[in-house]
Amino acid sequence: MKTLKLIMIIIVIAVLISFTSCVTQTASDRISQIAEQTAYEYRILDWKDRTIGERASPAWLHPAVRGNWSIFRREWSISNDKVLKISVARHATLNGAQTIADVQYAVRIASQLRQSVLANAAISLGTAGEFDIVNNAAVQTQVSIAGQERLTDFWQLVETKSSRFRKTRSYNYWVVYACDPAVWDQLVAKYIHDIVVRLPDARTQQTIAGMFNNINAELKYEREISEAQFKAELTARQQALMQPMSSPEMRTAFLSNDPVVRAAAGTSAADTDYIAALAAISGGR
Repeated sequence: MKTLKLIMIIIVIAVLISFTSCVTQTASDRISQIAEQTAYEYRILDWKDRTIGERASPAWLHPAVRGNWSIFRREWSISNDKVLKISVARHATLNGAQTIADVQYAVRIASQLRQSVLANAAISLGTAGEFDIVNNAAVQTQVSIAGQERLTDFWQLVETKSSRFRKTRSYNYWVVYACDPAVWDQLVAKYIHDIVVRLPDARTQQTIAGMFNNINAELKYEREISEAQFKAELTARQQALMQPMSSPEMRTAFLSNDPVVRAAAGTSAADTDYIAALAAISGGR
């Protein structure tokens, strides 16, 4: 009898240990998943023109993504009135990254325009319902890059190590485009028009259509931000990818005067490659 009781006690203890282990493991897995997404380490293994002495990141690249195009304009003899934009594609192979670079460029410009439209809509529209409608319309609106000139590209082979020490490699393929101011004006006007025609309410249509000058002035020539703000916005964007904001949270964020909060609010899944590439080039700074 005593032996039977002892066996039963051992079984109960074993079950409890097993259950505790499962709960602990589940919690541990959740923590590890979060850590995986936030604790990446980057190493640039190869890059364009490395064999002829090019740096892992050319002198113009990091300033350009912070809105400072002065180095690039000097190197490429680009006049100050030209509109310059940069984006990046990511793929496991170099050919794959190059192939999708143009598509990702259009996506990146659409993301910038969407963020500017929503920031203005949060201020100008009276209700959260109106903001939701504009947000849905902006998400569905695409951009055409017709009339823009592809100036140059640059690629990097990047190795990423997660908190679980898993290593992955991918190519970041940067592209720089230029266009005349009139071409950019047409692009912005077309984007806003395509949003307006999706809106059911005439008053909301008129409000969004009237934002053209503000949005165009805001995005036509990017303004340089400090290194500290760049890193703060990058961190906020990474967090926003993991925990996307709800529409009410986005509206509140856009009403804020904090550019870091606004950057997070404007981040969507379409920005994933761009944000990963930004983290890679800024990792050593």
